[in-house]
Amino acid sequence: MIFRDEIHGDIELSNAELRLVRTKAFERMRYIKQLAFAEYEYAGATHNRYQHSLGVCQCITDMYNAVNKNSPDFFQEGDLELLRMMALVHDLGHSPFSHASEVLSDITHEERLTDILRSLRKDIILPINSSVEAWDLVNQVYQGDGYMYISNPHYQVLHTFMDGFIDADKLDYLERDALNCGVSYGIFDRQDLINNLCILRDNKGREVLGIKEEGIQALESFILARYYMFNKVYFNPQERIYRYQYVETMQKLLPNGKYPDDVKKFLALDDTKYVRKLPFLLNSAYRLVYDTEFDAKVKQAVESKLGNLILCDTPKKVVFRRDASDITVWVKNSITGAVVPCDEVSPIIKGIQFANVHKLRFYTQSSVEAEVREQVLKIVKGVKR
Repeated sequence: MIFRDEIHGDIELSNAELRLVRTKAFERMRYIKQLAFAEYEYAGATHNRYQHSLGVCQCITDMYNAVNKNSPDFFQEGDLELLRMMALVHDLGHSPFSHASEVLSDITHEERLTDILRSLRKDIILPINSSVEAWDLVNQVYQGDGYMYISNPHYQVLHTFMDGFIDADKLDYLERDALNCGVSYGIFDRQDLINNLCILRDNKGREVLGIKEEGIQALESFILARYYMFNKVYFNPQERIYRYQYVETMQKLLPNGKYPDDVKKFLALDDTKYVRKLPFLLNSAYRLVYDTEFDAKVKQAVESKLGNLILCDTPKKVVFRRDASDITVWVKNSITGAVVPCDEVSPIIKGIQFANVHKLRFYTQSSVEAEVREQVLKIVKGVKR
């Protein structure tokens, strides 16, 4: 069957993949928005996890084709089917409104996905002879855990196609989110980046997913796209406060204030079940009174003096690397064959490789907005004097 996608064009699924896509668990993702409450700031951001999962499946196929061309001895029989199935299932465990409500679960996203895949064992089919069932192999390689994964370095590389710095998930959501939000920040040269993917050996002799040096500009644009999208879209202050109010509301509506652990009960939940019970979407109880880059001294001073009058939000995202010991992207020179970290090839990456997005925001009840804003600015002025 062929699906027409707004980014990738035609996406063709095999009969085995279509069997999964037609399950209720996969169909549920049509009713879980990719960006939670972003549509209340970006009117077009109504795209969902279903569309994204199909897009990731296409991205991982494009990655496979590029690597197979650039490193023809790497892949084994059945790898493509395994990679595509990982891409399709990766978001099945998402709660309503995606990341906005993860604190309402007593079990982790990884545990949730494992339970869901186990429940779909008859609908996950691979052409691979393995000592474990197909659903279990998909789960282990995607999550990077379990005997099959730990004992097989080849699977460890396949894992990074879905959970690495350059992975199919990011390759799809950055462009898809930017397009639907009507911004240009998330646009990068996806095809050039993918076309230059290859398998390299890092400084410890391990096989890793890297790029040829011809793709360094595409990698730069990819890193910058992540930086801009977190600054402008993913950390949008109004969407963030909607998330907080959603959790507040759901803690009152849900039994014991939590999503159920039971798979069937959990899969019965999606955005549509609660959206009409969320009054804050029409009239938010909170107003933004301060928004800047993170400053620990300002945070401490405002919180100590205003206490319960303010709500503090400090979202933080490392865009590429936390520090020099963190994983990098390795680059191969096509002429000399030398393999080096990407920051040795690109002065742009060298300058921003440890950059992060870290915000400091204060919100308050709308009834005291003017007074609290005045007090916050007064405190900030005293700190910075």
